Amino acid sequence: MANTKLDVLIFWQDDSIDENCLKNVERELKEAQGDKLYLVIHTNGGDPFSAVRIMRIIHEKYKEIIALVPSHAMSAGTLMALGANEIYMQHKSMLGPLDLPMEHPQDGSSISALDFKNTITTVSALSDSIAVERYGYIRKKFRIGKKEAAKLALDTATEFVRPIVDQVDPYHLQRAQRELKIGWFYAYDLLRARMMKDRAGRAWDTAKTLVNSFPSHDYGIFSDDATNMLNLTIKKLDDLPEWQSIKPVYDIIDSKGVDSIQRKEIEHASKTTTK
Repeated sequence: MANTKLDVLIFWQDDSIDENCLKNVERELKEAQGDKLYLVIHTNGGDPFSAVRIMRIIHEKYKEIIALVPSHAMSAGTLMALGANEIYMQHKSMLGPLDLPMEHPQDGSSISALDFKNTITTVSALSDSIAVERYGYIRKKFRIGKKEAAKLALDTATEFVRPIVDQVDPYHLQRAQRELKIGWFYAYDLLRARMMKDRAGRAWDTAKTLVNSFPSHDYGIFSDDATNMLNLTIKKLDDLPEWQSIKPVYDIIDSKGVDSIQRKEIEHASKTTTK
């Protein structure tokens, strides 16, 4: 057995990731420089800009980043994990979609930018469905020409969806499109930095899926979907020997339930072989 020191950054943040988190990481890593960092992420998410800047700092400091997700790394926490070389998760661990939230234009509540974007798609599909149904009904019921029947059907569909469309502000629709691109492009850049460095097409598809393909912003992406749907490099946390040395420190922080960003050098007894 040989004792080695693990360079570990425990990022336990139930409150929103923000500028203060960035400053805390800068402080903790001020004197750091090394080959490998074990980055333990536990967060509900927050500001994507701060999350990306945190990972850029870590990238400058370490050649290899191993992300550990014992519980959940949602939203901006998922962005952080994407910047690692590989991710270790437990069976219950969750990542989250990247359809970034935005403020509802009427009541100020937080909604997914994807919901806003998909409103138009849904209304358009509803309008088409009504027009097709009315066209068939008008042709059969009144026996009039195709051109006139089509006009009546389209007019009926338009009047039906008009109250919904009138509530959609083009500015907020365009803003939703921009917000979705933030998550998409940042995810792509982080994946290309490490995990999918030589796989641009796969990185693009993974980022796109994270933004567009899940039913809600709070949806939990477990390890099997992270592997099969997203093509991420996911491994079992319990199979990582170093986790047994890191876990007691993580458990202490977890039991307190207080936000904490700490870099630690943790003693780890590793097996060595001799020839």
